Parts: sequence; C-alpha cells; structure tokens
Amino acid sequence: MLFSVRCETGEKLGSGARAGLLIYFPVTLVACLQFTRQRCGVGLVGREGIVGWAAVLGDRGDGDSEATVLLDGGWALAISVDEMQRACHSSATLSLGLARFLQSYTIQLEGMIRARDRGNLKERLCAWLLMLHDRVDSDFLHVTHSDLAAQLGVRRASVTDTLHILEGESCLKCSRGMIYVVDRAHLKRSAGVSYEQLRLPTRQSLPGICVGKPLTEVRAVAHA
Repeated sequence: MLFSVRCETGEKLGSGARAGLLIYFPVTLVACLQFTRQRCGVGLVGREGIVGWAAVLGDRGDGDSEATVLLDGGWALAISVDEMQRACHSSATLSLGLARFLQSYTIQLEGMIRARDRGNLKERLCAWLLMLHDRVDSDFLHVTHSDLAAQLGVRRASVTDTLHILEGESCLKCSRGMIYVVDRAHLKRSAGVSYEQLRLPTRQSLPGICVGKPLTEVRAVAHA
C-alpha cells in the first residue's frame, strides 16, 4: 500500500534502517542520485521517476549509491519493495512504466558523463539548473553555491564565477541560498546540447510527464 512521506533537505533516501526496503515516488521532492565514493551527482529524479528502483530488480543495495533530497525537501509516495515487486508481477502496464523510466534514466546518465567529459562548466551548470527547474513548480531554486559545486563535483569558486557570468547575461538572479530563473530560454541556449540530450529522451520515454515544459504549461496540466 502506498503511503505519504515528508522528506527533508539532505535526507538520504533508502539509507539507514530503511535501506533496500522502500520505493519512493517523488511528488514534490527532487533527489540527486550519487555514488557514495564520488559524492558528485550523476542524475536527478523528480515527479517523473522513482527512487530505489534497483531493489525492485532484486538489488537491495550495497551502499555504493544513494539519493539525497535537494532544494526545500518535499513529499513522496512510498511503498515496500515486496509490494512493488508483486504489483509489477501482476501488472504489465506498471512493469512497462518502470522499464520506460529506466530507459530515460540510463540516457540521462550517459548525457551527464558526456557533458562532464566535455569539461564546459557553464554548459553543465546551465543544464543542471534547467533539470532542477523542470522538476519544481517555481522559478525560485533553493540551492546554494556549495550545493551546486558538490552536485557537479567542482570547486565552489568555479560555480560562483559561472553564476556571476550568467547573472551578467540577465538569465539568473542569485541571492543567499536562492537562484531565480529570469530567462529560461537564454539558459537553454547557454546549456547547448548538454540539456537537450537529457530532456528529449525523458519526454519520449515518459509522455505526459511535465519535464522540460514551461512553468505555465505545468500549472495548466496540474489544474486540468
């Protein structure tokens, strides 16, 4: 049975006493997936996906990866791994939905690796901010320079310098612990292929999910 859980900023989903026991369906929260030894983020999951999917496939976790709740925290629906496995066995539709998410997530990982190999921090930062923006119903992102540096695996000073450049281009406004997205279109142009490679597969694999849509369109879908 699904039940609601409130998750706080910095909370590690699927760790501690609940490791390998619960599957999370984010409703308002956004989680950063990372390898524990590297710490930097390898992907983002919001309302388009699930956290803990590996346990459904029989991997109850070995501590090599974790999901950290970002921004202001938020709500998720949770279900036990055993119940989720039974549901997948009895529903081809649910199993197909899981497979589609895994496909889009795998492509997201590949895109993140390619962007990191290119080494262009401005493109990577813009793509990451857009991915965060896709998964919230606000133009305000509650995130610090230190958070972004950790998620991207770079120096904080490098993030600060790059954000100053973007502010100078009038696509962002930054304050303490907050980034306001002023011009999303400009941010997309600055991200280049780094963002498009991450956005398109998700919209193709998971039609109807509000990822990569303008905020006004997301709100229209939510109130339809």
